[in-house]
Amino acid sequence: MSQMRRATRCIGALGLAAALSGCITSGEIKSDTMSFDDVIEDTTNKLLLLNVLRARDKAPLHFADIPVIRESMQESLTLGGTRVYGPVPGTTLRNTAFLNGFVQKSPSFEVNHLDSKDFVTGISSPIDVKFVKYWLDRGLDRRIVLLLFFSAVEIVETRSEAGPVNTIRVGNSPRDAIDVLRARKRPFTGDAALKCDTQSDFERYLKLINVLKNFFAHSYRERRVLARGLSLDAVKDNRGLPAFASLDQTKIQLSYDKGLSAYNLYALSPDQKVAFCFYESQRPAGAEMTPYAFVNTGAATLKDKRSCSQSVVDIPMEDSTKAGISEYPIFFPGAAETAQPSDYCSIYNRFVGMDGEAKTDGYPKLELKLHIRSVGEIFQFLGDLLHYQDEVKREADVSRPVPARLNSPVTFGYCPDDSGLGCDDVFFRLDGDPESARFSLMYRDRIYSVANLNPPEGAPCLGSRCPEVSAKDHTLEILSVVHQLVDLNKSASDIRATPFVQVLP
Repeated sequence: MSQMRRATRCIGALGLAAALSGCITSGEIKSDTMSFDDVIEDTTNKLLLLNVLRARDKAPLHFADIPVIRESMQESLTLGGTRVYGPVPGTTLRNTAFLNGFVQKSPSFEVNHLDSKDFVTGISSPIDVKFVKYWLDRGLDRRIVLLLFFSAVEIVETRSEAGPVNTIRVGNSPRDAIDVLRARKRPFTGDAALKCDTQSDFERYLKLINVLKNFFAHSYRERRVLARGLSLDAVKDNRGLPAFASLDQTKIQLSYDKGLSAYNLYALSPDQKVAFCFYESQRPAGAEMTPYAFVNTGAATLKDKRSCSQSVVDIPMEDSTKAGISEYPIFFPGAAETAQPSDYCSIYNRFVGMDGEAKTDGYPKLELKLHIRSVGEIFQFLGDLLHYQDEVKREADVSRPVPARLNSPVTFGYCPDDSGLGCDDVFFRLDGDPESARFSLMYRDRIYSVANLNPPEGAPCLGSRCPEVSAKDHTLEILSVVHQLVDLNKSASDIRATPFVQVLP
């Protein structure tokens, strides 16, 4: 009977040991997987932010990635016992049983430097406009889109059907604005129409994006006429019907024209195009009935306002007898106080609604052309913005108050002038509270911290701005956009990955 009890206890011990072994293995894998995920998140965020700080210092950028974290796990379990039959003279031997076990882990990781030709070419090429539309459709603030994705905007003014056509360029370059701020002797107190001539391009760009309150993107396909007035009479042209029936409907469209009592044949563009537009809420008398103003992103974009609302837009026929009108660029003469607006600022003032010039037959017409950035240029822009904000703080703290109604860090507006929704939202800053920061980074003996989107209640004042309940810090949101743009340029050859995880029992 005693032997049966001992056998039962041995079997129970073995079962318990096996169960414990299984629980340890499953729990360890779950715990280590979550820990590794946290490590990848924290390291990737810091590597991304590190390149922004390098761009601020105009230092070389180095992109790296952690594609693989491996862990080898070994578990060992030993169960044994000693059985003594009768007393042994001169010893204290007794019946004993023992259970030994250990877990051994050997984690390893890889760091890949993304220095391939394909990766460098990708981040140096302009971003595909479909990704800009993707972020707009996801609800990314249009002011973030206009600041982050575009390096400059051209305002094209057409005075009449016969011309002239003048263009001005407004750059989105924070670093170039520092010299203008330093040269400014006193705050501007003159007529609002003369303020443009005293500002930097960056200040004008910030005002311009606040004017585009209804900026959006629309997808459409282009359609070109191949033939008109085709007759498909079943008796006369029955041999051609199978050919038309076999046409690819995604590329070729056959449409019946009721006015001609015949068919028209069209060719559709294989890919969808993207048009950027904004809604003109205040349309002057005599202007076109359409409420959309067109934004051109390049020569390949259709210059037709129907692309802002229609899913298929017909390409207009060319007229070789009509002479083209060349665009004449007007350059900014330099920041200075003037008695009347320069030609450059006259066009700018008309676009932002500060010039009450009456229109005749819809003229002058104003059109925008946006210059899209590459991923590499986005890093340089964020670095320039950090440098600009540091210089504004230095001018305010060390020498004299800066005569400019701009916050440092830069916000989406200046609330005393424009009290619109989100006017005090921060675009990008790295001086968040380290105690409540999402993550922090040490770079060149200084700690930089990225705050959450919404500041915590009771957070301390940092810099020249105290966080409010309604104010948001979009730094983390911007880094998430940039991170995805970098990932789009990574190829399988750049990142090596392991197809399996091996756990040794």
